[in-house]
Amino acid sequence: MERRNANRRCSNYKKHTRRRNSFLSKKTVICCSLVLISSLIFAFSSFADAHNENEKYYTSVYVNSGDTLWDISDTYCSVEYSDKEEYIKEVMQLNHLTSTEIHSGNYLIVPYYDVKPL
Repeated sequence: MERRNANRRCSNYKKHTRRRNSFLSKKTVICCSLVLISSLIFAFSSFADAHNENEKYYTSVYVNSGDTLWDISDTYCSVEYSDKEEYIKEVMQLNHLTSTEIHSGNYLIVPYYDVKPL
């Protein structure tokens, strides 16, 4: 009789150990999965940010009556330039201007930055 009780206790211990190991195994799998998913999300967001760099483009702008280089810089100058004067100097250089005076009816080539396509 005592041997049966010992076998039952041993059997119950084995069942309890299997359940415990199964629970720990599930917990480990869930934790590892969360770490892996978090790592992938972080890696993908870093990759996406690296590929959203701005690229420099050029466009032609028609000069209307009353337009100034400062008006044009308000539209096209972006954070890539330290200030509007730097932008205006580049526009003057691109268009071979010796002064900031521009005339209506002319076209100017102006630089601008936009997100680089993937």
